[in-house]
Amino acid sequence: MSNPIPASLYPWLHDSWLDLQKRHRQQGLPHALMLTGPRGMGKHVLSLEIARWLLCTRRIPQQLGSACGECHSCQLWQAGNHPDFLECKPEDGSKQIRIDGVRRVNEFLVQTPQISPCQVVILAPVEVLNVNAANALLKTLEEPPGESFILLETERHGSVMPTIRSRCQRLSLAPPPLAVSLAWLQQQGLTETDARQSLKSNQLAPVAALEWVKQDYHSKHQNWLTSLQRWSSKQASLEDTLAQWRNDELVDVIEWLGKMLADLMKARMGAQPQQIIESGVLQCFEPSTLDVSKLLALHERISSVAGQLRSGVSHHNRQLLLESLLIEWRGLAVTMGRI
Repeated sequence: MSNPIPASLYPWLHDSWLDLQKRHRQQGLPHALMLTGPRGMGKHVLSLEIARWLLCTRRIPQQLGSACGECHSCQLWQAGNHPDFLECKPEDGSKQIRIDGVRRVNEFLVQTPQISPCQVVILAPVEVLNVNAANALLKTLEEPPGESFILLETERHGSVMPTIRSRCQRLSLAPPPLAVSLAWLQQQGLTETDARQSLKSNQLAPVAALEWVKQDYHSKHQNWLTSLQRWSSKQASLEDTLAQWRNDELVDVIEWLGKMLADLMKARMGAQPQQIIESGVLQCFEPSTLDVSKLLALHERISSVAGQLRSGVSHHNRQLLLESLLIEWRGLAVTMGRI
């Protein structure tokens, strides 16, 4: 029997893997399984391992294990051209999954498996299906043809169309215990201090935390924060502040601003210092002067814009959007804080 845990799986995914296999052994996996959780939890790694295992021709349904790695199916998988596997994701520079991609999925699934006992599709991220694509997928989710499996991934389960959600069974991947994440990040070469800070800044998701350190997002965000502090205290012009974000992805800037607002709301409500992710934002305002209604309104607006950007339906003018958000930001309180 093969090792029950694939070597590629992160340690915090082991329980989910074993639970899925036991479920498949006892009652079978659902034909549509939606993996949810924050970015950086390893959803796609888990999806790929599920697909590889389902396609393996030597797997034994009544035993726990991973793909054998030796059969013809596994060899084709390793070569990257398995005829019974398909990935559906945004194409041609689009941020959305369009109807042509879903039509290929539907056409693929009505075929007979060529090598493996089933066919497997991974569709990610499901929240960026446009309306036409989502509607085209519904019938397949309701009545999946033959022995087929669709694995869907999402970071924002609430943004997925209810008609899609209701036709899938959900597997939620929550952040692992802090000790597990710290141990894994230190094995990757991070110091404990860097590991703790990166986890705090990335919803406790270990893979996102590692990327955050490797890409030096901490330094980038510190530069953004310095500019925001100067703007808040009228020490910098609107043009100079926007210049700090000129070469950055708009959605990254918007989501970061949302996190800063969340920290301000926590501080305004009397949160303890350890509950604040980026304490430097408190140098923008004296928390007691903040207008709660303005805070909530701006946070709601930024959350809405971030969702639109992530789903690919946004048509915002970058310059005008950031200018208006910064002006609203400076109006959060009557009295500006210290620098």
